[in-house]
Amino acid sequence: MRNGLIKWMILSIAAMLIYQNRYKLLNMILGMKLLRTIAIRGFLKMPGVREKIVQDMF
Repeated sequence: MRNGLIKWMILSIAAMLIYQNRYKLLNMILGMKLLRTIAIRGFLKMPGVREKIVQDMF
């Protein structure tokens, strides 16, 4: 019982800290070339995103 409560408290605090610093974390991740490439490829695989970008470009 007590261990479960401690785990949930730690998880909640970690989630709060990640949420508060989400833009700093995003900038840090996208600052790395390999991770930026993976993120962009994943983003472009979403339905509708690629078509919307291509329409805006041409």
